[in-house]
Amino acid sequence: MTLVFTFPGQSSRDPSMVPRAFAMAPAAATKVFGEASEVLGRDLERYYTEGDGAQFESNRDIQLGVFLVNHVHLTALEDAGITADYSLGLSLGEYNHLVHIGAIDFADAVRLVDERGRLYTEGPSGVMAALFPIDSDELKPILAGAQSIGPVAVAVCGSPTQTVIAGDKAAVEHVAAQADDICFADCVVIEHEIPMHVPLFSPVAETFEPVLEAAPWKSATKPYLPNVEGRFVEQNGPSTYVEPLRRHVFSPVRWCESIDFLVESLDEPVFVEVGPKKALTNLLSPKWHRVPKFHTDQPNDPASAFDGLVKELTLGS
Repeated sequence: MTLVFTFPGQSSRDPSMVPRAFAMAPAAATKVFGEASEVLGRDLERYYTEGDGAQFESNRDIQLGVFLVNHVHLTALEDAGITADYSLGLSLGEYNHLVHIGAIDFADAVRLVDERGRLYTEGPSGVMAALFPIDSDELKPILAGAQSIGPVAVAVCGSPTQTVIAGDKAAVEHVAAQADDICFADCVVIEHEIPMHVPLFSPVAETFEPVLEAAPWKSATKPYLPNVEGRFVEQNGPSTYVEPLRRHVFSPVRWCESIDFLVESLDEPVFVEVGPKKALTNLLSPKWHRVPKFHTDQPNDPASAFDGLVKELTLGS
């Protein structure tokens, strides 16, 4: 059995995810939010647990919140003796992946994610929408036909039948309507302001690149699997991370390709989603890959559910 941790992105946010993380693993949550509060100079536990929901209106706060909750779940697993030699993260989750593999320290990643969120908030406006079920061949002509309305492109290749598109609001709405009419595909808007992972968002890469270059990168102790490549890359100093993360801003997330690569490369992979909700677990359907899959987050009695997961993973190993 080969454990693989998967870290979700900001679309997995949920107003109750922070209180749920504290209920699941109080010691881990206190440690993570305490360290992050020291780094940024503000009481993040109080901010995310006592607010009225306004803390999830800013993309900067959303990114930081999901990143921290992901890290609470990772810390809780590792404190319980559950470790993995492999991981990957979707979009924002790639930064949790980078911490997990040892490419950057947690405190430095907090600063990086906070600045990333600030720059993303100031970037071009647009929307992101998930379409399903639809395959790439069906979607290509629809996207081509929408370019006269506005820029729109594939942002995330999530699974063989789920694709996220992003771009100009009118163009995204047109693609969604055509996908429904032609392919009977459903549409769910997942971001109402930020068109990530498409060329429209490329100006943000220019402002974020110096931040990436200034980060104190380290030599990772585990394989690096960037979203823009969909497979492991050879590690060769800071440029190993800077260039993929720069492209990550305006290039599609190759999640489907990444999962295919791991299933083909690893011996008996077992996927554990580490963070709020279970979006990545749901994507990994038996029709795609019939592999064991788990998720750390549970809405009901999170502490008992987490303990049960740890026991199951321990017995499985």
